[in-house]
Amino acid sequence: MVIATLSLAHIACVRRSNSIAGLAAVKASGQLRVLVRPGFFQSRVVMANGESPRLILEHLARRLGVRLSWVQTSRNDQLLNWLARGRGDLAVGRFSPSALRRLGFSSSTAVDWADDLAVAAPGSGIRSLADVGSDDIDVQRSSLEGRFWDEIPGAFPRAPQIMAVPEETPLEEVLRRVAGGRYRVTLTDSGLLDAFPGRYGLKILGTLGTSRPVVWAVRRRDAALRTAIDDFLFAEKVLSPGTGVRACRTLREIRQAGVLRLITWNSPTTCRIASGGLGGFEYRLATNFARVLRVRLGLRIPPPGTDPLTWLDEGYGDIAALHQPLPPAVKRAFPVTMPYQQVDLIAVTSTASGLSGVPEDLSVAPVAVDPLTAGILRLMPFSKPPSLIPPQAGSDMLHSLLAVARGTAGIAVVDSDTARLELGDWPSLRRGSVIVPACALRWVVGAGAPALRRAANRFLKEAIHSGLIRQLRQNELVQVGSSWHQKIDIPPGHLTPFDGLLEAAGREYGIDWRLLASIMYEESRFNPRAVGPGGSAGLFQFMPATWEGLGIHDPMDPREAIPAAARYLKQLMDQFSGVPFASRVAMAIASYNVGPRHVADARRLALEMHLDPKLWSGNVETAMLILDNPDVASRFPAGVCRCRRAVGYTRRILRRYQAYREEFSVLGAAGL
Repeated sequence: MVIATLSLAHIACVRRSNSIAGLAAVKASGQLRVLVRPGFFQSRVVMANGESPRLILEHLARRLGVRLSWVQTSRNDQLLNWLARGRGDLAVGRFSPSALRRLGFSSSTAVDWADDLAVAAPGSGIRSLADVGSDDIDVQRSSLEGRFWDEIPGAFPRAPQIMAVPEETPLEEVLRRVAGGRYRVTLTDSGLLDAFPGRYGLKILGTLGTSRPVVWAVRRRDAALRTAIDDFLFAEKVLSPGTGVRACRTLREIRQAGVLRLITWNSPTTCRIASGGLGGFEYRLATNFARVLRVRLGLRIPPPGTDPLTWLDEGYGDIAALHQPLPPAVKRAFPVTMPYQQVDLIAVTSTASGLSGVPEDLSVAPVAVDPLTAGILRLMPFSKPPSLIPPQAGSDMLHSLLAVARGTAGIAVVDSDTARLELGDWPSLRRGSVIVPACALRWVVGAGAPALRRAANRFLKEAIHSGLIRQLRQNELVQVGSSWHQKIDIPPGHLTPFDGLLEAAGREYGIDWRLLASIMYEESRFNPRAVGPGGSAGLFQFMPATWEGLGIHDPMDPREAIPAAARYLKQLMDQFSGVPFASRVAMAIASYNVGPRHVADARRLALEMHLDPKLWSGNVETAMLILDNPDVASRFPAGVCRCRRAVGYTRRILRRYQAYREEFSVLGAAGL
């Protein structure tokens, strides 16, 4: 077969450039420079989770703690050229991993999957790949090199000649030109084609090879940045399906679904990581409420920059427990519960500021507040109005403390519980005067769920009378600073004693290290010498047959156990390769607990029950609960299963993984 020879010189000639930014430079500059192709901002392409690439990239920048800087190219072939020159940090295209490797770049993990297609104009008379002539295919060189190069030789019975389309042409415009008859045939992928209603009437002639991952491009030297991006994308694919479902539900629907969705912060007073597990006053209180309702608690932590009450209003959760006093405007707009405890709003200043933190200081120095506290302060009868810095959507009281610590604000106003827990870890900050005393704390309930509000009020009233709230307050709100880490030897700023080993194993096997940490905590509480029933041992509690099959000599050696656990989890995930990614991960976790044969039985049972055997939540998960019955399990190949325990195991790990993701950024233990 003869194909027009396409030179790679326009990329290769600039590889010697050492204008390499990398993750450290991205953090130092405060911006992530994203190279995008012509037509990117007009594109209707969405990823597998239903979000646009633009929105996903905005989330990525927030997770990295930087702003997003778009670098718009005027030509498609400038994407990799400019990336090599250091004019951007990440190139967003429809690349294939094999093409990027050949061109000298690293690829991200898959952002989507697509079929590469040959398509023809409706009236071209071309019906299949066999009809494609020697000069029929019009495509850009950059697309050929970055996506189709490996697939062309075996796709066409006759040798086609590639006609180069100008690189200034957006990918969508190429499809429009084929539909209009200007070009006869072009090469595209299913993601681009599906983005248009009616697909322009284009005729699909056939596929070029098998489905492939769609990836983004990073320079090879920027390994830390690629790892950060991969960890982010992994978490998005696993966690976003659970948080992205909107449903304004009644109490009856909550009980039918078996889950109460709690919207809260990741903070010391609400939901935090305690020795690797989950803690926090509001999390514990809501867990008890879920038990009373006989449902499980689902954790919903809004993405950065997202107002949690807006999330509640849009149906992403059922209740919001923020451990913050609510201004009158919120109490008018949302159903709220009875008050269940009180906090003071107090001033916090920097020791270097010279301010004493009295109410009068609020009018002479910039005041950092979250949106809810700002709503309260604006109604207070101060002699002079406070100099409030306009709060950002989705900011909480920790953001206010950080502003004072960084010197961008003179005073922060936070609640007394947050001050008690946090100021021990901020030697540069000191507590000032009470600004607003005895503010009531309440939960906010989703609109349209009056029965849920009544049930919450009954529970909170009983929790006060029984002493539950007093006990939770003693356990969760009296400790000072980060003392919950003192139970085990975890270095400051780390999630586990083994973050470096987890990150290396995660990179090798394409698994977010924080998910491995969540499994490790569940299995051993980070104790490498842990021994369980039946001979299980080590950080990941391998059974003897498992560790021997993985080639482990000492399961109690973290240097052996951690890479083996990542390899084993990857093997389990690969057994569910035809399953959507989030469900694949959940099924692999359940398999880790009870074995893949029992999960396979649950998928068979799901099919019998007219549930989807490719989806975990509400489908295979439901079948596993029924498979827990020995009479049911005896009908299937793997036999009796403690499957109910596996469901709880999977739910705990995924919930903990979500919390780990919020508290420990994609940058990992390196702290860059």
